[in-house]
Amino acid sequence: MILKSIFKEIGFVSRYKKLCIKHNDFDNRLRANNNKIFLEKLKTIDNSVVYLSKDKMFKIYFPHDNYSLDLGISVKNGLVEVFLFYIKDEEWLLYNRFDGYAEELDETFDREIHNIPKYTSEKELEVILKEVFSIYEDMKKEIVK
Repeated sequence: MILKSIFKEIGFVSRYKKLCIKHNDFDNRLRANNNKIFLEKLKTIDNSVVYLSKDKMFKIYFPHDNYSLDLGISVKNGLVEVFLFYIKDEEWLLYNRFDGYAEELDETFDREIHNIPKYTSEKELEVILKEVFSIYEDMKKEIVK
């Protein structure tokens, strides 16, 4: 897997699993959908966030040399789906959700249980987003090393 050493270096699987375990209340998730509020929350963490209406996701771009490490986030119905894209010269080298990468990296990772974080309030959503961005920032730092 491309970037395997970076995933391992930042403790990706354990961090993502911990996030999913801590935020896993499916029955009481906040079912409201308001992209304007979501964008405001995301912009407080990273002002470069954009909303792509055709993809129905928020995206953050990190170009480095002839590569791009991009984060995609879909927030809806109390669920936070996080995608990571790794692109070289417009060729998509990696494209998957965080839980897909975790499963590839660790065969004991159970995607049925730890698939995507769920939030029950706007405050919980902020906590989830901050940890997702922390993981992404650590990946970016490793990329430029």
